Amino acid sequence: MATIKYFLQSKSETSNIYVRYSISRAIMLKRKTGYVINAKDWNNDKSVPKTIKPELKALKLKLDKLATFINEAHNNTVATGTAFTVEWLQLQIDLFNNKTPIVELDILTNYIQKYIDEAPYKQNAKKELGLSNGRVQNLKLFKNTIVKYEADVFKGKSILIKDINLQFLEKFKMWMFDKGYSTNYVGKNIANYRTICLDASKNDIEISTQVKSFRGVSESREPEDIITLNEDEQELIKNAPIIREALLNARKWLLLGCLIGQRAGDLLNISKNNIKGLNDITIIELKQQKTGKLVAIPLLPEAVEILEDGFPYHISLTRFNEYIKDICKEAGIDKPTKARIKEKKGQPHIKDVFPKWQVISSHICRRSFATNFYGRIPTPILMNITAHGTERMFLSYIGKTTYDSAYQMMEYFSKLTPKTTNPVLEVIKNTGN
Repeated sequence: MATIKYFLQSKSETSNIYVRYSISRAIMLKRKTGYVINAKDWNNDKSVPKTIKPELKALKLKLDKLATFINEAHNNTVATGTAFTVEWLQLQIDLFNNKTPIVELDILTNYIQKYIDEAPYKQNAKKELGLSNGRVQNLKLFKNTIVKYEADVFKGKSILIKDINLQFLEKFKMWMFDKGYSTNYVGKNIANYRTICLDASKNDIEISTQVKSFRGVSESREPEDIITLNEDEQELIKNAPIIREALLNARKWLLLGCLIGQRAGDLLNISKNNIKGLNDITIIELKQQKTGKLVAIPLLPEAVEILEDGFPYHISLTRFNEYIKDICKEAGIDKPTKARIKEKKGQPHIKDVFPKWQVISSHICRRSFATNFYGRIPTPILMNITAHGTERMFLSYIGKTTYDSAYQMMEYFSKLTPKTTNPVLEVIKNTGN
């Protein structure tokens, strides 16, 4: 027969009262009852509160009723064949205390994983079915960050979705900043909190009423923080003495990327099938993964020259990021450059000054294109190729301001031919008499 025993594990003034439910020699379950007591008021011999005060008598009565409740639940469970676990015991305690029991999806990390698992069926920003690989990777990093936060701050205890409010976010932000994470990454995590909580609400998971007030944080990049390859540096890369086949192939992708302005995911998926003739010009036509937009980019003579001896073969984004660092190092792209980098995968970014080749990544292709051709090609055309939604976003992306736009406009005005002639009246000789 199952037996119940209450006990304390400390001698403090607010000792938790535990229950041990022994069903058999192999099954002995232990959980907190949710009640506390001054250890001095506990009868260790009888394993009950001393009934010397009215409140202690009331506490003993509650414990007696809890024991009856658990025993009755035990009998019902035997009939259904359900396994007896500590989770089962916790559920009975929660039900007795009129406390909403914690289910699996109440736990933040569990719900994030559910969201990731359902990624192929989620609506994306293009109103289509399926989240992008980049979005899924972002969610996986978010989950890993939460696990680190739980280990560091909560001693491994799981975070519940209902406990995520503005106060929670402030503490989380401070923790991330203390760990050296960038402002933009902190902002992305806050946006992820909002997304997960709102989705959980659709599945009847309790959330804070403050969720809709969650606002991310971001930092504006200073012009010196924008890392690009100018045309002189691209020429150094083009002429670098490289003999390794993998680096020769990656160099083609790098130089081509700086001339067509696409995200790395789109760039590395281009093949010969994307190259087409349009009247007298050669274009690359592709559908951008993130926006779903079809774009046609004319191949400049420099790009045609890169492809003359063959189209580069496909490589992964990870390899591309690895190889272009080696290429830029070989080309002498080593100017001291302020940047944020990760020393190890999964670690926060560290801001410092590094040789430029060390901070090169795939994103430099699109940013170099936008920066180098700004002012030479009308901004709306550049935005159409780079897929920036607004001019403000585009200018921020390349480290320009509205003042730069004003100067650019003045340059255009100065090139206009001024009207220096005045109207002239032509006198026609009157031939009549």
